[in-house]
Amino acid sequence: MTTGYKRIFWGILIATFHITIGIITILPAFVGWVVVLQGLSELEESAPGGDFARPRMSAIILIVASLGGGILSLIGGSNIDSFLPMLFYPVFVTALELVVFHKILEVSVHHFNGMNQQEISDRYTGKDRTYIILTGMTMVLLAISITFNHETAGFLGAAMAVVSRIYLLTVINSLSKEDDKTEDQEMDDEVQALENKLDHQLG
Repeated sequence: MTTGYKRIFWGILIATFHITIGIITILPAFVGWVVVLQGLSELEESAPGGDFARPRMSAIILIVASLGGGILSLIGGSNIDSFLPMLFYPVFVTALELVVFHKILEVSVHHFNGMNQQEISDRYTGKDRTYIILTGMTMVLLAISITFNHETAGFLGAAMAVVSRIYLLTVINSLSKEDDKTEDQEMDDEVQALENKLDHQLG
């Protein structure tokens, strides 16, 4: 699962920090979501018991929404920002992200539970809860800002979005390392079991 987590990490990074030169965006957000979708496919292969249907569908919608939003912004320019559905576009995208990454964390928790790693499972259950709270606060603040044209709520919502994204990046990065350690532990346990079996047969 390590490779899947790493792909998801880089996908989030690309979707968050993209470079724009003039009107051309290098590695636009939808490219990042494509990488996230590839990471999800790899996780699904490593954890076949997990339910990936919803996060995969949400990731596909994120790809389409990001691509469509980029094209509309390019064609419509600044006028598109006053179009009502586009005003709530950030809230819509944030909600989709919440579905995708909450489910990834949920599947990861089930994975660790299945490996009898209760302490790790409990740790990521807490991280999942924190991510939901941060993202939920972001959505509420952005919705208030858009609905009531409240600048302070907009500033706080943008700041919370940054905090939520950075927190998510640290969690996904931690998961990739955690899975490495778990795999190493499994290998050590198998080697130890084999050694014990050989000792028993030789003894």
